[in-house]
Amino acid sequence: MKTMVVPEEQFVTDAKGRRTGVLLTLDTYERLREAEEELADIQAHDAALPKVLADIQAGDFITLAAYRAKRNGRRQ
Repeated sequence: MKTMVVPEEQFVTDAKGRRTGVLLTLDTYERLREAEEELADIQAHDAALPKVLADIQAGDFITLAAYRAKRNGRRQ
């Protein structure tokens, strides 16, 4: 198997020289995927935050201690 050193990115072009794709190193690809997942997590948090804050403001929540006590009470 041959190994070749490539720059950070290489472009694939069509017959007219227009860029149609890009080749990335696996390391770069994995970093991009991780960044995409992190962005999705941030967006999900930002979308959920207004409802969570409204629930807290309305008193519609339970403390962890109360939840555990309620849950442990069911097991006995």
